[in-house]
Amino acid sequence: MPEIVKNESEKMERYSPAEIEPKWQARWDADASLYAAEGHDSGKPKYYCLEMLPYPSGALHIGHVRNYAIGDALARHMWMRGYNVLHPMGWDAFGLPAGECCAEEWGCHRGSGRWGILSR
Repeated sequence: MPEIVKNESEKMERYSPAEIEPKWQARWDADASLYAAEGHDSGKPKYYCLEMLPYPSGALHIGHVRNYAIGDALARHMWMRGYNVLHPMGWDAFGLPAGECCAEEWGCHRGSGRWGILSR
């Protein structure tokens, strides 16, 4: 792997997906229980982590990245502390704020932008 030299005392290896990803994909394929969901009767304390769900009629923006990065980090942190974490992800089926924005800013029907956004 080629090295990136930041200064003489500190060297950092460059990330090479072609070299690293197959190793970990094989590891995950070999042990299906590695990230399997635990049952409600696992005996571990439960933790529910829900962040804002994306609206199907709204464009993705940096606020989504901030929101989901924080939720992902928190869910992972609690999982590593021994909690049985439920971290659902999906679409907000109503999307009212994004639909209102579409109607106000672009003069379109609330549902008209939804399929264009989802097809990207």
